[in-house]
Amino acid sequence: MIANSLDDLDVTTEDAIAIPSDKKTLLRKILAGNGRCTAGAIQLIGLTSLRSEMGERWNSVKARVHEQTERLLDRHLPPSDVWLRADEENYLVIFATLDRQSAELVCGRIVAELHRIMLGSSDSSRIIVRSIVAEIDGTLTVETASLDQLIAKAMQQGISSHQPAPADSTDEVSTGAATSQHAEVFQPGICFRPVFDASHKVLSTYVCHADDDTKRILGAIPYDDIAGEEYRFMSDVNIINQSMEIYDDLYRNNFRYIQNMTVNFSTLSIGRYRRDYISACHSIPFHLIPFIVFVLQGVPSGVPHSRIAEITAVLKPYSRAVLVLFDDGVPNFATFAQAGVRGLGLIVHPGESDTRAAARIHSFGTQVRRHGMIFFVDGIRTASLLRAAEEAGASYVAGPLIGTVTDLPGHMKHVTERELIQRSAKLPRHI
Repeated sequence: MIANSLDDLDVTTEDAIAIPSDKKTLLRKILAGNGRCTAGAIQLIGLTSLRSEMGERWNSVKARVHEQTERLLDRHLPPSDVWLRADEENYLVIFATLDRQSAELVCGRIVAELHRIMLGSSDSSRIIVRSIVAEIDGTLTVETASLDQLIAKAMQQGISSHQPAPADSTDEVSTGAATSQHAEVFQPGICFRPVFDASHKVLSTYVCHADDDTKRILGAIPYDDIAGEEYRFMSDVNIINQSMEIYDDLYRNNFRYIQNMTVNFSTLSIGRYRRDYISACHSIPFHLIPFIVFVLQGVPSGVPHSRIAEITAVLKPYSRAVLVLFDDGVPNFATFAQAGVRGLGLIVHPGESDTRAAARIHSFGTQVRRHGMIFFVDGIRTASLLRAAEEAGASYVAGPLIGTVTDLPGHMKHVTERELIQRSAKLPRHI
């Protein structure tokens, strides 16, 4: 890792960051935890490497680069986190609660997505993540690491929670070696979240997906990375295996609920992964099939009808329905309706304003219902967003307002919107 003193960062070098003196003072207070200025971690997102890749194009596209960077920051950061533009090529990101490693991975993902948007691809070995660190003597330094190193470190720490770490383990492993080693022992976890049936006013559905530790690792890997495809596949299979074991035990004890299971588009688009995933679907007990819903995620907006129809046909024998959840973008709604998809949903991003989210919910929901499909929304965090989702015709909603993650599904129960809002208001908030 390379360390630079923040006081010397105004010089023009590859790793130099020009931060105004008043911002340096504020950062010292935050890192020292003085008064009300506290943070879990502070990161720097730099555009230097992107500018270098673009060369002479930079001046003509830099406005779009900043626009995309700020859109990604709003998309990936919750309201409790703060970002600010330090200069033309650097952004400061202040995380309220995340530790340094988690914050590094979030920033790495943002930079990787930015590279993919602006350059068409992203190379994790060339993406550098910078962390601001307070030394014992009070000076501030900037420590750097490549995204490859951060992913390898996160994988190694995830593995060590399940088994002893090798005696000669090191962070300085090569990308290829780390990927090969960790793919063999990667152990993803699962969790459940409740879903509110807005039509019948009942919590009768639980969505099963990767847990936070697994998401942190998967989220740090560029989506088009080969290792990322393998890890997502492993997580998808694990969701089936673990959740079916849990549900079968609960079923035998007269416990009933609808279970949504997330599965990634890449898992069902790549032949060798699709075969193994469908093989895992064979393990779903016949008596549970009427309670299973697949939620396809990571689907490109312009995916052809034939691909979606093929995936839907493959999943239908093992479920009551197939849904598609969009992280961003506007799809061709007719394509999904004609392919046999039962419903489409969208995600409200953590940093998205209620006004913008409500407008997006209304527009998306109108099109979904116009094409005869079920509309659902994830990421609902406020009463106003819940109201917007219901007014847009959402049949199902999920998010922090509805309920947080649990290790096991809960009992089916009737609940009103007022009760959900009151219960959410009693939960502790990070400030």
